[in-house]
Amino acid sequence: MRISAALVAVLGLAPVAHAADVEAGKAKAAVVCAACHGPSGISVSDAIPNLAAHFSAQASAASGAKSEFLPHLVKTGVTFPENYKTTFTKYHTINFPETRQVRYYYANGVALAAARAGKPLPDGSVLFAEVHSAKLDADKKPMPGGDGFFAADQLLFYTAMARDAGWGREIPDMLRNEDWNYAVFTAARQHRPGVNQAECLACHKPLDKVSYTFTLNKLAEVAKMK
Repeated sequence: MRISAALVAVLGLAPVAHAADVEAGKAKAAVVCAACHGPSGISVSDAIPNLAAHFSAQASAASGAKSEFLPHLVKTGVTFPENYKTTFTKYHTINFPETRQVRYYYANGVALAAARAGKPLPDGSVLFAEVHSAKLDADKKPMPGGDGFFAADQLLFYTAMARDAGWGREIPDMLRNEDWNYAVFTAARQHRPGVNQAECLACHKPLDKVSYTFTLNKLAEVAKMK
């Protein structure tokens, strides 16, 4: 078993299995780990690894046991921005070869203005992405489009991150991204069932110097051209 790089960054731990401090692990687990790694260290998602050390010393959790923080992590304040095509600015495109996807990134006016001014993204900011499967050639490899990125085939789903006052209040400190919340929407523009924000929060947690985003530099670059 191994601890994910994102979790190591969040907790400030070295991924050592047997030499880990069990008591320290117990304290951290009671606060936040179980939200996405499960109450007994067995992950709640294929994308999140199982844990060892502290959990290996514990009795098995009761069937169906859930972290007390789970309700705060499946709840999100992010809603679908219905008019994003006309009111947001498209600022980035990224190929994802491993999943054979191409993603288009959009930002609302609040985020764009802050990025243009070189300021942290404030409450009211929304970053949004369309996730498309790539068109494949006869060898099942993504085909390039005229812009050099993968040619889009089918819209699969949407992802979003947004912030507003108080949205992070009930999220454990170790995972909290200030007041950012995250969401995944189906192609029908509905919240995808079963999404746990813990994975997003943990992944973005180390990015506090860049408004918890992976694409702030690109957003600022495009904003200054507007």
